[in-house]
Amino acid sequence: TTMGVVKTIRNDLKPTHQIFICEMGATKCKDIKKICDIVNPKIGVITSIGPQHLESFKTINNIIKTKYELADSVKKNEGIIFLNYDNEYIAKHFINMNVISYGINNENLDYNSYNLKSSSKGLSFSLLDSFNNEIDFTTKLIGKHNIINLTVAIGVANYLGIPLNDLVFPIKGIKNIEHRLQLLSNGYFNIIDDSYNANPISSKSALDTLNEFEGKKIAVTPGLVELGREQSNFNFEFGQYMTNICDYIFLVKCKNYKDILNGILSKNFNKNNIFIVNSPNEAIKQILDMNIREKITVLLENDLPDNYNL
Repeated sequence: TTMGVVKTIRNDLKPTHQIFICEMGATKCKDIKKICDIVNPKIGVITSIGPQHLESFKTINNIIKTKYELADSVKKNEGIIFLNYDNEYIAKHFINMNVISYGINNENLDYNSYNLKSSSKGLSFSLLDSFNNEIDFTTKLIGKHNIINLTVAIGVANYLGIPLNDLVFPIKGIKNIEHRLQLLSNGYFNIIDDSYNANPISSKSALDTLNEFEGKKIAVTPGLVELGREQSNFNFEFGQYMTNICDYIFLVKCKNYKDILNGILSKNFNKNNIFIVNSPNEAIKQILDMNIREKITVLLENDLPDNYNL
């Protein structure tokens, strides 16, 4: 937020710092411009555009316009923008400025990742830059969609002068971020804490990640929020998608759960494997009481850490 960025600059930014990395959140038009006017970025990264915060943005076009407030500011500061050309909205949006492109399985991009491999143990991929330098990377991070995030992280670091070879070890050592596909493992019982991700795209990616684990797969979720008039439809589709992957589904009771439930039932999912609970605590207790005698992986999807202290 604007206030959070201001507090960070005033309290934490020192003369010895050479680089300030600033995540710019937005729930309405002009939010990113306000932060840009404070930060004056020379390098920008637009990672994704999708149907998030539609309740306040109203339309996807407003989201696109707001995201590109970053590009406008970078251009004014004679900088450069990194664009994720895997995203359909970004790929279709032309801008006249210095652009570095990145993505997956596209040799025409400045930074292209390919040979993607993903499992419950981590990720591996090869990366080719615009100078035909080719490097292999591995990481303990889970979730195939994290490869696109790593690709641009490598690209920005490389643009700032770090050779690709020098980035292999740092990428290998990256640790999970709390509540964003954070893997908590206790032998036969795994928890994927993705409770800070709550949009339709990231939620499906989280389910895809859950699908890579052995044994019983369980989802615990209150559903998706801040999606305006499309919220009911997105939750219905979310419920449908869960049936392709999950053995058991726990819905945390809130205004979304009936839409998710309708989506689940539309796919003839076993009703005995659907549970309605009042809290994530209750879901975890019930899962433990089920005495499942094989590996279990539980996905916590959407804002849950406030209610369930992992």
